[in-house]
Parts: sequence; C-alpha cells; structure tokens
Amino acid sequence: MPLSAPCSARSQSSVTGTVVFDFDGTLCLGDGPVRSYARHAYANLAPKPRYEAEKVLDDYLDDSLPAQTLNTYGWQDGYDVVAYFCRDHMAPSQLQNAYLASRTDLARGFTTSHIPSGMKDFLRKLGALGCRRILLSNSPIIGLRETLERFALTDDFDAIVPDASKPSQWPSHLQAFTKQSASEHLLSIGDYWSNDIAPVLAAGYEAAYIHGCKSPGTHPRATYQAPELPDMYDDIIKGCVSWQR
Repeated sequence: MPLSAPCSARSQSSVTGTVVFDFDGTLCLGDGPVRSYARHAYANLAPKPRYEAEKVLDDYLDDSLPAQTLNTYGWQDGYDVVAYFCRDHMAPSQLQNAYLASRTDLARGFTTSHIPSGMKDFLRKLGALGCRRILLSNSPIIGLRETLERFALTDDFDAIVPDASKPSQWPSHLQAFTKQSASEHLLSIGDYWSNDIAPVLAAGYEAAYIHGCKSPGTHPRATYQAPELPDMYDDIIKGCVSWQR
C-alpha cells in the first residue's frame, strides 16, 4: 500500500497511536467541490432530469430534505445524491470523468472550500502526544494535495494516502497503520458512516463520527460523535492522552 507523505522522524516506539482523517466532509469543507462535481455530471442530463437532480441536491445541501427521504435513499453525502440521479443516464466512465474534472477544479482553486476551525492546532496537539496523523481518502491526489498546500497543512500529516478504496481496503490499511506505529491504538475520523466509521469499529478500533444535521442517536456505537469535528477536539485529545498510559 503506497504512502505519499512528509514522514516525521518519530520512531515507531515513540508513537502512541494512529489518528486517521477522511478528506471530503471532514478536512475539506464547503459545498463547492460537490457542486462542481454536480455541474460536470449534470451536463450529461436532459433538461427535466437535470432540473430534478439540481433541486434535490440543493435541498440536501440546505438540510431541507425530509428525514423519510434521507432514510429511503440512504444518501450519506452530496456525492451520493449526484451519483444517484446520474446512474441511469450515463456510463460509469462519464460519471468518473465528471468527478475527476471536479478534482481539477479543486486543485486550481476554482471551487471554494475551507477547513474546520482550529484544525492546524488540533493536528499539532495530536503530534505532540505522539500520535501518527494520516490522511486517508478515496479522492485522487489531485485536488487533495493542492488543498493541503493552500491551507498549509501538508507538513502536519505523517502520511497521505489517496485512492484508498474505502471501505473494502480498510483491513489492509489497518494492518499497515498499526504495524507502522507499533501501537494498537487507532482512531478514524470521518463523516461517512459506511466508509470511515463502521469498518473501523467492527475491527475493534475507535471512531469519531461527524454526523452534521443527522440525529446524534442514529449511530450510538461511535466512540465520539458530534455535528462538527471541532466539537470533538477536546474529547479526542483526552482519549489520545489515555493511550499513553
């Protein structure tokens, strides 16, 4: 499993645990990237289905869709919404090309995005506690790399893993990460339950779920959960301190 990284000089024996971050919806926030994806994908739709797709995406991003609709379709993020409305109207390769075009937009700064408040300080605190900080994303490196550079976060990660194929490749990622850190402690942070949280909990590790507007009681098994990542900073830091005992 390739790791692209500015690797820290920290020895394996000094690592107290591993904290794994998702990218979209966790580190990279804002509707700009998914709206860019929709713009490229919806260009392949006829006017009527395009209007419906745009309306539902707007409602989803505005948190105005009925809970029954969300439960019926199981959408976990805006990318799911876009894919749902396009899957019967275009080849998978067309949808993939739309996604890659949106990543190019992100790389060039054509879409607006931001990081969670206090993120840089949070990453530095984790590093000071001996945590190995890994960015693990299904996104390709294009767009991801430039976003980290734009927000001066590249050097705050010990490893960057694009094209991660979550959730299917979690077993190999977990094996590699714990082996590299010489510690069995691992926490995954993300906003997509089936990609970032469920496989890690099932393997016996910890997870911090960013549930946004969704009910906090939806997934009571998460180690930590809150509407936004900064709401969990203090609890996560306390948890990582306990890894040192």
